[in-house]
Amino acid sequence: MTKKPGFNFGKLTAGAAIRAITEPTELFDALPNKEAGYGYLRSVQGAVLDAWYPRRAETDLVIKTNTGGGKTIVGLLMLQSSLHEGKGPALYVAPDSHLAERVEEEARALGLAVVTDPENHKFTAGEAICVTTMKTLMNAKTRFGIAGSTTRQPVPVGTVVIDDAHAALAIAEEGARLAIPANHAAYEQLLDLFEEDLKAQGLNAYLDIRDVDRSAVLRVPFWAWTSRQEQVLAILRPHRTTSDFEWSWPVIVDLLAICEVTVSAEEIEIKPPCTPVEKFPSFAEAKRRIYMTATLADDSLLVTHFDADPESVAKSIVPDTASDLGDRLVLAPQELNPTIKVSEIRELAGAVAADHNVVVLVPSWRLADGWSSFAHTTVSKPDDISSAVAKLRAGHVGLVVVVGRYDGIDLPDKACRLLVIDSLPFAYTGSERREAIALRDSEAMVARQLQRLEQGIGRGVRSRDDRCAVVLIGPRLTQLVARADTADRLSPATRAQLKLSRTIASDLEGATVHDIEAVIRQVIGGDAAFRTLSREALLGVKYDPGAVSDVSRHLRAAYNSARVGRYEEAAEHAGHSVNAAAAVGDIRLAGWLGETHAAYLGHVNGVTAQLVLDQASRNNPAVLTPLAGIAYEQLGQNDDQAQQAKSFLSAAYNNGAELIVGIDVLITDLAWDPVRTDEAEDALASLGQHLGFLAQQPERDFKIGSDVMWSTGMHRYVVIEAKTGATAKVIWKKDINQLAGSVNWAQGEYGADAKVIPLVVHPSHVVERAGTPPPNCRSINRADMKELKKALKKFARALAQNDGFKDAVEVGAQLSALNLTMEGFFQSFTRRAKREPRETS
Repeated sequence: MTKKPGFNFGKLTAGAAIRAITEPTELFDALPNKEAGYGYLRSVQGAVLDAWYPRRAETDLVIKTNTGGGKTIVGLLMLQSSLHEGKGPALYVAPDSHLAERVEEEARALGLAVVTDPENHKFTAGEAICVTTMKTLMNAKTRFGIAGSTTRQPVPVGTVVIDDAHAALAIAEEGARLAIPANHAAYEQLLDLFEEDLKAQGLNAYLDIRDVDRSAVLRVPFWAWTSRQEQVLAILRPHRTTSDFEWSWPVIVDLLAICEVTVSAEEIEIKPPCTPVEKFPSFAEAKRRIYMTATLADDSLLVTHFDADPESVAKSIVPDTASDLGDRLVLAPQELNPTIKVSEIRELAGAVAADHNVVVLVPSWRLADGWSSFAHTTVSKPDDISSAVAKLRAGHVGLVVVVGRYDGIDLPDKACRLLVIDSLPFAYTGSERREAIALRDSEAMVARQLQRLEQGIGRGVRSRDDRCAVVLIGPRLTQLVARADTADRLSPATRAQLKLSRTIASDLEGATVHDIEAVIRQVIGGDAAFRTLSREALLGVKYDPGAVSDVSRHLRAAYNSARVGRYEEAAEHAGHSVNAAAAVGDIRLAGWLGETHAAYLGHVNGVTAQLVLDQASRNNPAVLTPLAGIAYEQLGQNDDQAQQAKSFLSAAYNNGAELIVGIDVLITDLAWDPVRTDEAEDALASLGQHLGFLAQQPERDFKIGSDVMWSTGMHRYVVIEAKTGATAKVIWKKDINQLAGSVNWAQGEYGADAKVIPLVVHPSHVVERAGTPPPNCRSINRADMKELKKALKKFARALAQNDGFKDAVEVGAQLSALNLTMEGFFQSFTRRAKREPRETS
């Protein structure tokens, strides 16, 4: 009988020796089962790990490396090191399932034990790293458990790594948002409960919501919301176990009194002021929380969203150099040559796609449709995106359009040689739209847009040896990149590459689309001279120190106090956040934050809260209207149109190129689009200013009057109702009646001797038979708008020559030549609104 071999105690001895290693670089060297190609750490990885080890006991740490810097291996080694130190269980959180699979592959290639089930005994015992997604971790039915649950105890975690922290922020926020769709019974009940309060905030907006206008949005006043909590609970609780509620209700139910409630035609949205990470103990109570990011230039969001320690976060761990990035050229063809059409850029991308993989990022299906004749495939769902990315990585596919996704996609090497970003993401939820309106052009919004841009352009270069050309489309995106202060808000390596790109672009000014295609092909073909330029541009580039704003510190502190009922303390912190925004000159943000300050104060002193809200509304008219209302401020008079236009244009633009891009943005926003009517109203007000009129938006800013109003001099006023989202073939009676009401309001405000001109912007100039246009009513229909846009383009190009926009005489000459004077405008670009003809029998 063959003797059975004895137990192999040797393997336990070897394993014990490795488990005794906690220094991560030493641990990497000792791992016995690494696959081929994992013999050495990159210098960047080693530097980061060496910097982390002496600080590893800090609760919150930020790790910054450029895209493709090997963050995944760094994160896994930190977790394995922590396990060896007895600081487990260890959890790796990826933004989505696609990237979670990549992490699992990387871990197995290192020979590390990983699981995906949080209840697996190897994870809970500290014998394996658990890999999961942010959506799995932070939702009301999470398998990791939530605070206060009687059915599932939270899974304890010692060390957690949040990968692609910038992408994880929005996912975590979504887990605490209750969206009640318009077809849900609770929607109508809540709308009825707060009907009068919403009407007081904006009667026209409320009626638009009732008419299913997708652009209208209102916030339920905080004083009405907090005073009717019993009725609110009676409406919502019966639905708590339904599919619409079960994924978020348990997270927000204890926070309802401080939640912000936004109403739109599509849904009622209920969410807390900050992400309630305290509801997820597996994350919130972890002794070590490590955030890894490539593009988070401002770390403040980690404080507001994840309750990270501001002092520790401000001291980010970074490599010694930021030059470990592949070669990237970023071009905005319409900035180089404003005559280049979007259709030409699509043809360029289609031509390149015949030989190379091209990826196009778009924010909406509407924009995706423009690429349909060039696209091999168009994807938006996570699984479809993962499948498309896998095919791109495997070989030549052609042109792939990705809808609504600007981060969390790895497109290394030949997977993407040309990346096209066709416009920045729009605001989709009601609260996002409301915030976008309130913070438009503010420092905070510009910083947020640039972060999205940097996330997007980082998709195509994933390693030091990678290369990719990036093309930007859309006037707003072009304008954003052209801003003089853009570079300071980007990460150092992107800043250096953008500077190089602008140097190259200066030599391409006026280039045709074929010239630009030739340069792109040089870059993606690995042109040696460009690669040398690219490497030289990155020499000596270092990471910026961590940055955490005082606004974010106080906002999170205010929420933390309010959630446990310390409202006076919460109000004090919120007030400090307002002061911090004002101190850096961002008055619009200060006003927006003033609404939050007033909401917390409302739990302590309702009268003082209204006074605070009144001041907030003066800084930012888009906030809630105080109970006492907002006093209307009349437009002044300016009888010299050319001089006024020259003054506005000179203040708004530094040079002719900026003027062309700025008016192109205005033209783009004057769109017949039901989901972007707010942008169209802004554009109509801006149009008046560009033409030399004084302009305001009374309904938005004062909750009374018309959408837009121009003062054109000589006591004349144009009252404008914008119906750019209309799809009907006629102007409905209710819309023309709204215009008539605005005329009466203006006549009352400015006196009987004022000349008030009614103007409706609508695809049609025909009023339904049941409606009666006010006297002298004018309209801008599709045909008129088309001609107006042509004139505006000519206006911009003419005045861009030799900075003619800075000369009142030249401005006046162009206004006259292009029929853009007060009289010329109404004669050439508007027509009389007329009633539908009577039906004949």
